[in-house]
Amino acid sequence: MKSWIVKIVVLLPLLLAADEEVLRVPVAERQSEESVVTQDEMSEDEVVLGYLYDRYPPVYYPSSAHQVIAISVLGDSVEIEDGSVWKVHPYDNYKVVQWKSNDPLVVTQNHAWFSKYDYRLINNNTGATIEANLHLGPIQQGPYTKYIVSIDDLRNEVMLSDSTHWLISKKDRKRLKNWAIHDAVIVGTNSGSDGSSEALLINVNMNQRARAHQF
Repeated sequence: MKSWIVKIVVLLPLLLAADEEVLRVPVAERQSEESVVTQDEMSEDEVVLGYLYDRYPPVYYPSSAHQVIAISVLGDSVEIEDGSVWKVHPYDNYKVVQWKSNDPLVVTQNHAWFSKYDYRLINNNTGATIEANLHLGPIQQGPYTKYIVSIDDLRNEVMLSDSTHWLISKKDRKRLKNWAIHDAVIVGTNSGSDGSSEALLINVNMNQRARAHQF
């Protein structure tokens, strides 16, 4: 028990230091009518499909896309490798305190009905799935922070600073008009409808997401 407490306490200063000293991409510094995705805005098939996925998350999630860097003592926040910090639903705090540094994570939509949390973080080591919101953006110009470097509105395509190219889902192409060069992006996994779009691009500056396919 003592060793477990020591591990958690060691991780806490990382989060505190990040809040006070590190420059981060501001979350939702720009707003639009499309910025917040509510349950009413989801298509019927996405809502139904998401409900089933929330009950059986291990069935469809791929291997790691992100890694845990630090967690708070109370398990109410998680930091991943790009420096972004995620605020955890209080109901899930007990799961997070069991997580360890370098645990692989998947970031995806949260389809739970009536929830105020937009995303789910899935720990591929423990199998635990938690509800979370993006609280602090990635570290500005950090080694793992991705930015938009080009946007093709006609083709609905986006290129990121890691040289990856993405085709935005037709269902989300209206949101692309609000995105801009230099916006930071966190790449997650699409767990909703549109099976041709395996990824989820989270625009940090807009606090907005879009399903996408890498090509």
